[in-house]
Amino acid sequence: MMSQLHLMTTGKQRPDILEQLLPELALSVDRIHLREPLWSAKELVVCIETLVRRGVKTEQLIVHDRLDVAVVTGTGVQLTTRSMPVDLVRHRFPELVIGQSVHSLTEAIAAEQAGADYVLYGHIFETGSKPGVPPRGLDALKQVVDWTSIPVIAIGGITPDNLPDILATGCAGGAVLSGILGQASPVEAANRFQAVMQR
Repeated sequence: MMSQLHLMTTGKQRPDILEQLLPELALSVDRIHLREPLWSAKELVVCIETLVRRGVKTEQLIVHDRLDVAVVTGTGVQLTTRSMPVDLVRHRFPELVIGQSVHSLTEAIAAEQAGADYVLYGHIFETGSKPGVPPRGLDALKQVVDWTSIPVIAIGGITPDNLPDILATGCAGGAVLSGILGQASPVEAANRFQAVMQR
């Protein structure tokens, strides 16, 4: 399977900015996670409808935590430690693409057993979004990859320079926040990541 580049929104852009930017970025990334805890369900739905109208494929989109929005719009859902349990969601919505955010091997194994389609594991390297929290590192990532059979997407401090080390663990890809959306030219930044993915 080709490695995947997941783009996470950062909670710092207005909906209208993302609605302009994400259709262009959708050409350079595999999945777009709407990680916007402060938005209402209505704002998320309107944004998703706008993105799809502007050419983003519904299956590229993943909504964080908001199962209601994912079910209504047909996107995937990313469950977090605050969300409903994977097994409950899987039982009620067997067709839904479900990701689970995990921070340990134990959590990753539990997510797989509960029916998650993939896990998002991190943070791997030091990152500004988790100041003072020690990163888990590449060895721990490799362990999660080795002990689970569903795709593992790495997150946390990933750059085009360290992406080859991430992919060398056998994980399914990487997720990036400010490394793309925090850059002066997000599209150029995404293309730099994608160029490494395709080596």
